[in-house]
Amino acid sequence: MADFIIAVRYTFKEEGGREKAVKEMAESGVLAAIRNEDGCLTYDYYLPVEDPKSLALYEEWESAEHQKIHMTQPHMKTALEIMGKYTESVTIKRLTVSEL
Repeated sequence: MADFIIAVRYTFKEEGGREKAVKEMAESGVLAAIRNEDGCLTYDYYLPVEDPKSLALYEEWESAEHQKIHMTQPHMKTALEIMGKYTESVTIKRLTVSEL
């Protein structure tokens, strides 16, 4: 079970930007590298249908420490450069999940 969950919402400068960013992230190998990191349980993008200039990222990590280490990995510099070319703004929220 994930101990640390975050949701990231990217808003892109122009329509088509999210598709370019996701394609570049995949082709660069960054997505594969992130998903293979120790402690990464989920790292998935979702495309809001109603808003072609936004992208949601859902991340689940075994712990906050795993996610903290993730942010220091060399491929994250590439990820930030890629996303920075296309994005206008980024919002990050930590999610709390309660047991039902």
